[in-house]
Amino acid sequence: MLKKIALFGLGLLGNCLLAQMEVVFMEVKDQQGKPVVLEADFPYAHVALFRDGRYLHAHPKTGVAWATEEEIITWGEPRVRVFLGDKIIRIPEEWLGRGYDSGFSWDNERFYCSELVAKILGISPEPMHFDPDLWPPSFEKLEGLPGISPGKIYKKVTEGLFSF
Repeated sequence: MLKKIALFGLGLLGNCLLAQMEVVFMEVKDQQGKPVVLEADFPYAHVALFRDGRYLHAHPKTGVAWATEEEIITWGEPRVRVFLGDKIIRIPEEWLGRGYDSGFSWDNERFYCSELVAKILGISPEPMHFDPDLWPPSFEKLEGLPGISPGKIYKKVTEGLFSF
């Protein structure tokens, strides 16, 4: 069941948007059909921005790209939508086509899904945590580095803690 959190208007201003953008949190399933859980306290593993019937996201197979509804459901099932208020949102066109960042670095030219959304919404990074029960040991080296997760994005947008 898709949960919706509030509804507002939309307009277009060049490469900026007068919001009616939604932040969409998605359930991702593994090859056995089980939900992928990356945060002990948050069930959704992918996040994207939605506008005009398309999703802007960063994914290992596409990098930063717009996806249709049909394309996005091959990567995750939209479960929760948070509607943003009437504010101008700039989406840097030069970010389209950039590669996916599987190393979860905040300071390079590639993006992971929640980093892309956070940077567009003006959400600052926080020290990252990779639960050893959910992540392979190789991610231990990233513990405490700046970054952001879908769960942190959810907390920030539902509490109005962003500044785009």
